[in-house]
Amino acid sequence: MSQEQGPHNSRTRNQGTVWATAVLGRAPFPDHRLRLRAIEILAQKAKRPGDSIPQGAGSPAAAKATYRFVENKRVSAKLLWAPLHEHTARSLRGLDRALTIQDTTFINLPTLEATEGLGTVNGKAEEALLMHSVLAVRPDGHILGMLDNQVWARPPEEFGKAKDRKSRPIEEKESSKWLRGMVRAAELRDRFSPGTRLLHVCDREADIHEVFQKAIELGDDAIIRCARDRKVEGEWGYVRATLAAQPVLALARIEVPRKKGERKRWAAIETRSATVTLDPPAKYPGRRPLVLSVVWVTEPVAPEGVEPLDWMLWTTLPVGTVEEALGVVEYYRRRWRIEDFHRTLKEGCRVERTQLKTAARIETLVAYSSAVAVRLLQITHWARTEPTRPCTEVLSDDEWRVLWARIHNARLPEGEGPPTMREAVKMIGRLGGHLGRKSDGLPGVRSLWKGWYVLQLLVEGYHIRI
Repeated sequence: MSQEQGPHNSRTRNQGTVWATAVLGRAPFPDHRLRLRAIEILAQKAKRPGDSIPQGAGSPAAAKATYRFVENKRVSAKLLWAPLHEHTARSLRGLDRALTIQDTTFINLPTLEATEGLGTVNGKAEEALLMHSVLAVRPDGHILGMLDNQVWARPPEEFGKAKDRKSRPIEEKESSKWLRGMVRAAELRDRFSPGTRLLHVCDREADIHEVFQKAIELGDDAIIRCARDRKVEGEWGYVRATLAAQPVLALARIEVPRKKGERKRWAAIETRSATVTLDPPAKYPGRRPLVLSVVWVTEPVAPEGVEPLDWMLWTTLPVGTVEEALGVVEYYRRRWRIEDFHRTLKEGCRVERTQLKTAARIETLVAYSSAVAVRLLQITHWARTEPTRPCTEVLSDDEWRVLWARIHNARLPEGEGPPTMREAVKMIGRLGGHLGRKSDGLPGVRSLWKGWYVLQLLVEGYHIRI
């Protein structure tokens, strides 16, 4: 291997290369050399997530090779997405249940007016792409990876069509992304882990009759937050009135995931539940009556200045007992994992700072960065749930030794073994600005990606010195 591609001998070989090979080793590139280059680019991206191509490549020659790869007509994002999704599907094996969490994010690129293939968002003449992701997550919250990613540009002429959307079939609407995500996730599950039952978790945008209908057709489950007060059968007529008439099933305290500009907090909640029947109007011939459960979460008393919780959750799961209802609430709280993923993709991997000249090339970059964002989140979760896991599963020998020496400002004692995953993440967090006090807990993913960047600079400096 050439010098531009970086040192890969047994002493300095980065664990990112091992990981990148596992992820892309089966990629269906038309040329074996393209596959090797794809692996090298992913491994380098894992080392320097937030760097531009010239900064992160390691040398001018490696940067040119990366640009040639991205611009190669035989290379497309599809060749990267497929192995990324299949790698995740293999990790479903042995699981009775897995959550598939869907959401859409805007990739805003306002400085790329000359870039081909971009669209607009929110009616603004601002260059952007949209990405709809399906994230596979274990019931305990550990991210397994991506099962589907849809990237597209919204043409300006699409704005103003909301008035006639009810008359159009869902296949002609942007909202069909939810159905495609469910179907593609189920297809991968059927290929690689047919014994795993999927639980599709979505926010209010997915409150669509056809989405629930599709989940039931696939033999899967779903939890979707209610967006509108739907008509249901029974004396109260609407779902909110029906739930308001139910007695409180359970009182509980839950940790509320952090929103932008807010801190995590605990909320004292009341939950009510019921089973209702949705009987769609005759003007929707493709819809059929559905029997669904509902869990209503309310926060009677919220802190001053904080909007109280009000989650009306549709689900196909049973909710008749306290344990079942609170289980639905706990599953829904996992939905914030996909927001963590999108935030890491944009802030940690900085995909919105690209200068690539076509939407197709930008999607290739997004595919690489998505894989890296998942890995960063996995490392954070391992530190919380498997603290004694050896850090050598993520860090190379040189990386953990340099990390230890920097934090302790001393030479590594003779015979000192590698730290645990929890210890290593705390040290990386300190490099990223986390204070590490007892009251601070473990560093978040933002401190982790900042510390990861500093660590790679330290390791490169160590290699240059010797």
